Formats: sequence, structure tokens, C-alpha cells
Amino acid sequence: MPRRRFFWLTVILVSLALYFPINRVAHGGMQLSLPIDRLVPLLPSAIVPYLFGDVLFVGLPVWAAFRAKPGEFESYTISILLATGIAYIIYLTVPTFVTRPEITATDVFSNMLRLLYQTDRVYNAAPSGHAVYTTLSFLYLSRWKPKWRLVWLAGAALILASTLLTRQHYVLDMAAGITVASMAYFIGRFVGKRLLNKRPDNFTLIK
Repeated sequence: MPRRRFFWLTVILVSLALYFPINRVAHGGMQLSLPIDRLVPLLPSAIVPYLFGDVLFVGLPVWAAFRAKPGEFESYTISILLATGIAYIIYLTVPTFVTRPEITATDVFSNMLRLLYQTDRVYNAAPSGHAVYTTLSFLYLSRWKPKWRLVWLAGAALILASTLLTRQHYVLDMAAGITVASMAYFIGRFVGKRLLNKRPDNFTLIK
């Protein structure tokens, strides 16, 4: 891996890790709950796709750093850092939180969800980080491997649904995350193309 890519990969991973101290210092704020949120059931087994999302958000930048051609990785880097920066600014200046249900069941999924609640505070709700990185992952994977688009779509739908079914986020939190990610995607594509003076069609992944 070229040194430049290693540097930017490190920046991406460090920026993702900053979520945790920001989550700890946040306080106050508001919750963006809507009447529809009360209709969403708590489904402890949804913790599985939720945690898979965490693996994807770390694994995809690493994979792209090794496999993407010049232009593609740069665009992805711009998108993910921009989206992350916007999310963190919002977390710190307009804090939001969720009200979680009490978990009384003792099955394996409920215990996993209870552990998640203990390690991840109720803050950093909007925009949903899972929605941000799931959307970016879907958009870029759909470009890189378009034949698998339905698979990426199904995976994205499961992860997005899990943010609601685990009661980690409200509908507006998820919508805000999708919006931030979509904006960051198009800016990343545009800036990456300009930086390398290439047409978008030339941004392809190494086979």
C-alpha cells in the first residue's frame, strides 16, 4: 500500500474512533422522536446487523485502500471525512439523544443489546452514524461492484432497519444520516474527479 494511502486510511480510522470521546462529552440537547417512532418495535436480534455495520464501516476503508484505483479511494476518503466532520460538528453544537427502553429479557440478543446500551451513551443520535456510513458504503459499493447492487441494497436496508429496531435512533436521526451521506458522496465524487482531472467513468476498481 502506498504511504499516501496508508496515511489517509489512518486518518479515516482515527476520525471514526473520535465518535467515542464525543459520545462521552455530549450532554443536554433534544430528542427528535415522532409519533411513528412509538410504532417501531424493539427487536433485540436486530443487534446482529447493527454490529455487522460496525465491522463494515471499519473494513470497507481498509479494503478500498488496498483495492481502489487512483481517484476512487480519494473520492471515498473525501466523502467519509466530510460526512464524519459534519456529523461531529452537529453532535457538539446541536446535541441529540434517544430514550431507550428497559431490557428485562435475558436471552443472548437481549444481553448483547444491553451491553451496547452500556458502552454507547444515548447521545450522538442525529445524524445517525450507522445511517451515514451505511449509505456511503452502499453508494460506493454500488459503483465498484454494480452486479452486486441488490446485495448491497439488502444489506443496507437491514443495517438501517436495525438502527430503529434496537432503539438506537429515531426515524429523523436515520433520515439526517442518509442526507449527510448523500451530500458527502456527491461532493466526494465531484472533488475527486477535479483533483485527478479524470472523467467519472474512469473511476473504476481494480479487478
